[in-house]
Amino acid sequence: MILGSGGSRLVLQNRMKIITRKLRFSPRRRYYCAVGCATVVVLVLFGVVAYLLTGVYYCFDVLVEWKISKTCNQYYSNEITGYMCPELCAGDTISEFRCPSTDQAMLHPAHPNRFLARKAQQFVVLKHAVPDASYEKLSWIDSHRREEHFPTESEYVGIVRRYIALQYDLQLPFDKLNNLLKLKNKNNHVLFHASMRNSWNLIQNNEYLLSRLYEEKEIFPQVIGTCGDLFITELLETVEFDERRYHFTNHIDLSKWRYHIKVAVLILDYLEEMAQNRFQMCSVILAGFGISDSRMKYHDLRYIIPEASIDRKLSDGRSCQSDNDCFYYDCRTRCNTTVHQCTTRLLNNNLQIVCEKIFRGTAGEPGILVTEKSPNRLLRILERCAHPVSKADTDKKRPWGASNLVKKQLYNELTSIYEQLASSIYS
Repeated sequence: MILGSGGSRLVLQNRMKIITRKLRFSPRRRYYCAVGCATVVVLVLFGVVAYLLTGVYYCFDVLVEWKISKTCNQYYSNEITGYMCPELCAGDTISEFRCPSTDQAMLHPAHPNRFLARKAQQFVVLKHAVPDASYEKLSWIDSHRREEHFPTESEYVGIVRRYIALQYDLQLPFDKLNNLLKLKNKNNHVLFHASMRNSWNLIQNNEYLLSRLYEEKEIFPQVIGTCGDLFITELLETVEFDERRYHFTNHIDLSKWRYHIKVAVLILDYLEEMAQNRFQMCSVILAGFGISDSRMKYHDLRYIIPEASIDRKLSDGRSCQSDNDCFYYDCRTRCNTTVHQCTTRLLNNNLQIVCEKIFRGTAGEPGILVTEKSPNRLLRILERCAHPVSKADTDKKRPWGASNLVKKQLYNELTSIYEQLASSIYS
């Protein structure tokens, strides 16, 4: 018996109904579905409660996989776009999505939107530009027709250009703006608006925008691609130290001490690049530094801020009782005790912060330059750098910051020690 096209369609529909009915009412499938959903809910609740109680963010690989799956579903339904979407969602080129390693997970403040994945033969970093309360919407709703409206392409380029000028004090030429935006599907109304929306969310993410704006200078992790609100960057080589030695002994062999000196010099070079580009690092930890092609970089860009922006942020007039109330993580200023408001711009600088937190450290957790092999001259320079007092040691623009004179003396001392160690090791 030969069925016509109508009969074939009827048979196919009946088969689909049978399959749907089995999936919907199978006790085993309902059980697995319930267990899976319950597991995800429990993990999410555990992570939220643990973060509220301890301030430590807990990541679970299954939730990372779920986030990637959600992103790919949005891509397949034309809700998002991105040049990396086909590769990200294919499942073969980019795979092994997971939580960050232990040292990277201990960032403070926690970074809940940072994950790892394998791309070809190396690991990369996935970051999610999650819109927050400070994000501005690009589209607007017509209250009469209830329709969503977007700016034209030229209007959007102007919006982005003004945003970058205001936030970063940069006037980008239009050719560089077009390269930054990379809008897709201009002939498809729905996809073009999705591309514009994704682009705007990424533009308002400090980590993404800094990496893209300064990619030619190679001071921030390189952006490899984007998919919706996700963007992929290179994974920096971790700066490794055996911090267990602080709890048992202060001994360090010559090769490791030489490595400490080398890393400190690279960090000083990086601070010089930050100063040249007028950036302030407001949350600095040792695990945040990494190496790419022999260049030092800092992988967590959430709190690397233009100096003009941090000056505005710290002098915003918030109420205070003492100087301890006027800070933004490691960036500090003074409290005006007459009006009890924070009205002064940033007073310390990158060099002082790094000397205090990374190079010198504390009695309980000495910095990378405080060991049994540290000469007294170096220790004295570190003290002056971490807590500058004299006029010669303080920065002219930032009176709580360390001066270029201290930086020069520290750099010369470190290079001198490094050369001495090199001759003693290889002699």
